[in-house]
Amino acid sequence: MFRWCTFGLLAGWLSLPLLARETLKVLFVGNSLTYTNDLPGMLAQLAKAGGKPALEYDTEMPGGCSLEKHWREGRALAKIQARAWDFVVMQDLSNQALANPQSMAQYGKLLAEAAVKQKAKPAFYMTWAWANQPESQSVITKAYQSLAQEAHATLIPAGVAWQAYRRAHPSQNLVTDDRHPDPGGTYLTACVFYAVLYGASPVGLPGEPAKLKAPQARLFQEAAWAAVNASESSAGGPRTGATRASAGWAGAIPQGPPD
Repeated sequence: MFRWCTFGLLAGWLSLPLLARETLKVLFVGNSLTYTNDLPGMLAQLAKAGGKPALEYDTEMPGGCSLEKHWREGRALAKIQARAWDFVVMQDLSNQALANPQSMAQYGKLLAEAAVKQKAKPAFYMTWAWANQPESQSVITKAYQSLAQEAHATLIPAGVAWQAYRRAHPSQNLVTDDRHPDPGGTYLTACVFYAVLYGASPVGLPGEPAKLKAPQARLFQEAAWAAVNASESSAGGPRTGATRASAGWAGAIPQGPPD
């Protein structure tokens, strides 16, 4: 059984300081799956709308950059060491968990260790399967779960939310090509980030950051919340009952209106 940090451990690590602080400081280390549609900026808008501490962030996310390349080039490490972060979020190439999981694990751990030395919490942003390879999600999920467990890091299970949403809404691939998210895909991912980093339900947040109407935005919000809760449950970890209850979570991806 995998154990990784979601709400339960975050509650002990961040809850009281987070309530008092004015900002949440996050460094994003990734590539185009992070910068497409400005995921950090969208998360910042959701945090503001939800009345949470403002997201103060920096990025290191050149296109096509693996965690190995990030480590070898040194710019990500320099940014990790440049200031005090609450979280350092890391994301590898979209197919790295399939093509070279050893590299992903090796360099993910090195970057996570660097974050811990700066007293930041490392977090791994689980990506999703290519549109024409949906069956690969199980491998991607397992690779990120294992890496988060071994690095004692937070897991942001975006890929789990994508897989469940795509199954419930097969006409919506959430991508513009085979892998890069459309605005709705980025919004779904931002809702997963919100749920994990802020330890609160995204249900009820506005859809304006992705120009979504309220019914569609709510489907993404509920899918994100269900995926985070399901990930935590399968890990055997404790839950944050107050936030879960506030969402009215029923443990299933909502079907909503026809696609």
